[in-house]
Amino acid sequence: MKYTLRAFALGLLTATALLAFAYSQQDPSQAKETAPTKEEAASLLEEKGYTILTENEYTQLTEKASPEQNADSDEQQKQEDKEETSKPTGDEEGSVKAYTLSIEEGMVPEDISQVLAQNGIIEDAEGFRAYLVDNEFSRYIQIGEYTVVNQMSFQEIARIITR
Repeated sequence: MKYTLRAFALGLLTATALLAFAYSQQDPSQAKETAPTKEEAASLLEEKGYTILTENEYTQLTEKASPEQNADSDEQQKQEDKEETSKPTGDEEGSVKAYTLSIEEGMVPEDISQVLAQNGIIEDAEGFRAYLVDNEFSRYIQIGEYTVVNQMSFQEIARIITR
C-alpha cells in the first residue's frame, strides 16, 4: 500500500510538472480570442442552414402564427364536441363500455386516471390514482395500448396496465 501511494503521488507530481512547463511555454500574444464576433457567428449559422431573425421579426412571426393556431384548436374542439354528442351515453345499468387506453411515455397515474374517467371507464379518477400509488402499481405502469371495460375493478385495470 505504501508503494502504491508513492507511485500515485509521483504520477501527480509528474503530470503537474508537465502542465506547468506547457503553460510557461505558451506565448500570450499567440492566444486567439475564442468568442466569434456577431458577423462571424451569423455567417457560420447561415452556412449551417439556420435563419437569423431580429427580435422584431420573431415577434411578428409569432403573432401571425397565433391566430392560425387558435383557429386550428377551435376546429378541433368543434370536431370533438360533435364526436361526443354522436356517441351513445352508455350510462344505463348493465351496459358494457370498452375503451382502448393508450399509455405514452411520460404519463403519470394522474393522467391515466383522468383519461379513464373522461371516457367513462371509472367514476373516481382520484380514487384510482390513489389506488395505483398506495398499492405501488404506479412504479410498474407499462407504455402501450390496453383495452379496458367500465365493469372492471381498480385492481383488474391496474394489473392490465402493469402486465
